[in-house]
Amino acid sequence: MEVKKGASAREAELMEVWNKETVPKVMNIVSTRLPQTDLISLLLVSPWIHRNLISHPSLWLVLDFHEMNNAGDRLVAALSLSRYQNVKHINLEFARDIEDKHLEIVKSKCGQSVKNLEVLNLNGCQKISDLGIEFITYNCSKLKVFSIYWNVRVSDLGIRNLVKNCKLVVDLNLSGCKNITDESLKLIAESYQGLQLLNLTRCIKLTDGGLQMILLKCSSLQSLNLYALSSFTDVAYKKISFLIHLRFLDLCGAQNLSDDGLSCIAKCKNMISLNLTWCVRVTDHGVIAIAEGCRSLEFLSLFGIVGVTDKSLEALSSFCSTTITTLDVNGCIGIKRRSRDQLLQLFPKLKCFKVHS
Repeated sequence: MEVKKGASAREAELMEVWNKETVPKVMNIVSTRLPQTDLISLLLVSPWIHRNLISHPSLWLVLDFHEMNNAGDRLVAALSLSRYQNVKHINLEFARDIEDKHLEIVKSKCGQSVKNLEVLNLNGCQKISDLGIEFITYNCSKLKVFSIYWNVRVSDLGIRNLVKNCKLVVDLNLSGCKNITDESLKLIAESYQGLQLLNLTRCIKLTDGGLQMILLKCSSLQSLNLYALSSFTDVAYKKISFLIHLRFLDLCGAQNLSDDGLSCIAKCKNMISLNLTWCVRVTDHGVIAIAEGCRSLEFLSLFGIVGVTDKSLEALSSFCSTTITTLDVNGCIGIKRRSRDQLLQLFPKLKCFKVHS
């Protein structure tokens, strides 16, 4: 009988060690790999698991409500909980039912919870206005990444609110914000001279003057997206050469870009990705300059440019054959040697032959 009691006591002791030491270690490993919804579900399994998970602040640094319903109410409720007092990343991309009124509550009642926020994704949140940007950024002095793609309610006032409240932004996505003007670019250029990534896709009210302010003051830019902006000219394009750290450049649809402008861009020697799709004024002269200047190119699209010939491919092969893995020359009727096998002879590392469908 005493032997059984001893064995039971030993088992209880081992179980206690298991619960106190082994299980927490396993939980910590597993929980860091779980989606937010699964992590929250785990809280309901038992009080012990609840206490264990709550005791690890690193598990509660991200709030992800992308594509969810009632995202505004969910955001306010989450930020009211003590475990989200140091959240660093909020994702509301294409979340539904998020409005200015929710962000006003965040400002007035949950300001402490977002004081360490570094990443804010408001992509597709079309009910948020300039006022909403003022509300959500008011307490976010540490914000580094801000994205508000596809929002036609945002104007220069929203950007003014952003730069006033957040001084550390290095990654800014304004793609599809069609109502911002050169005034926004002036504010960005003056406030974010350490900016590294900027997306201005389809910001159709911008002019050469605004872009030049960015190019002259934001010399740390590594990525610049000017997709579907046909109003810029060589006056601005030539100044892209000032961006000595530039690695990614999207000029798709740059109808006014000439060989002279492209030859200046060729001075960006760190370029690895260049999209020249539908840059219809470009010829061999410009592409050859790119080949000679940008010898680390990995991605290049010449899609739809009828003014380039096999001479461009020969130059690219001479200087970039060991680096290019993506090359789109579809629609380049002046290039005769553009079959898969012929391209592989010139660029043996080529893996992708079509960027646009």
